[in-house]
Parts: sequence; C-alpha cells; structure tokens
Amino acid sequence: MTSHLDPRQTLRRQLRQTRRNLSAEEQLTAATQLVSCIKNCPDLPEIENAKRVALYLTNDGEISPHLLCDYYWQQGIQTYLPVVQGKRLTFARYSPDTVWQENIFGIKEPMTKEYLAGDELDIVLLPLVGFDSKGGRLGMGGGFYDRTFADKKANEKPLLIGLAHNCQEVKSLPVEGWDVPLQAIITPNHIINI
Repeated sequence: MTSHLDPRQTLRRQLRQTRRNLSAEEQLTAATQLVSCIKNCPDLPEIENAKRVALYLTNDGEISPHLLCDYYWQQGIQTYLPVVQGKRLTFARYSPDTVWQENIFGIKEPMTKEYLAGDELDIVLLPLVGFDSKGGRLGMGGGFYDRTFADKKANEKPLLIGLAHNCQEVKSLPVEGWDVPLQAIITPNHIINI
C-alpha cells in the first residue's frame, strides 16, 4: 500500500528535523548573527523606526530571537508575543517580568488581559519551517498567522518578516492561496526583500 503524503507535509517534516539537528552552539551563533543582520538592515528602514515588535518563543529548533529581544528592550522598543485565541492570534506585551501560562499546545504565553491586534504592531517576526528566494514560506501548518493577517494589504502595518536558519532554504516552495505574503525573510546570513 502506497502512502500519498502531501509534498508540503513531507518537506515540513524534513526541514523541522534539519533545524532540530542543529547543535546548541550552532543555534547560539545563528541567534547572534541574526541580531547583527537586523541591526545592519538598510533596505528595511521600518525596522529602525519600529516601536512595537512581535516575536516568538523558540520551539522545535526554530531560530531564536531571544538576543534580538534583549536588544529591543535595551532600545526601549515594546515587544509582544503571539497568544492563541480561537483560530487566530492576538499579541500580549512581553517584558522581563512577564507572568506565564501555557496555551492548548503547551507553549508559554504571557498571562494578561491586555492584547493588541496585529495591525497595532509595527513589525511581526514569525518563525518559518522553510522558505525560498522568491519569498515562498512554509509554516508549521496550523494557519494561525495566515488567518490573523488574511485581510492585511501589502502596504499596511505590520511589516511581516519571517526568521529562519540558513539550512531551511529550499529551491522552490509551492505557494497556496491562503499563504499570507511576507515583506522579507531574514536568516543569519542574508535578507530577502520581497
């Protein structure tokens, strides 16, 4: 009996394993290089002017924005984390004294009653499972970011930027109609403006 797996599911499984195989040292190096790449990003002036930035807590071998978050705190930039509400995301303030709760997926979220909608943010940094040089992206498959930003126009806030390890780049990704386009993808080594 032959198994007919969705090519995106197969690729998702392979790329997740690839990033999980990175050593702790490789992860830290990537996180450090990511900060340098974003700080020296003349092609995206919106990054310099951002006042409210959403990022994420690392899970499943994703590139970690923790050093970037520290940099934002030093600059007085407000940081936010995604919070699952139904099938969409809202964003809760994240600071060194954040109190935590776990969501239905066992992922930590800030415990608060104050949330921002996505369009109240300047930038949303989101994790990717895979990407290509044309801006095609592959997420975890839950569709939370896609549903949250489904009505966003290309020139509206927030700027959507995918973060990934270099090893997550593939030659080409099939793009689905529901995939919300990103404005850029940033890895430790380069920036793809879309």
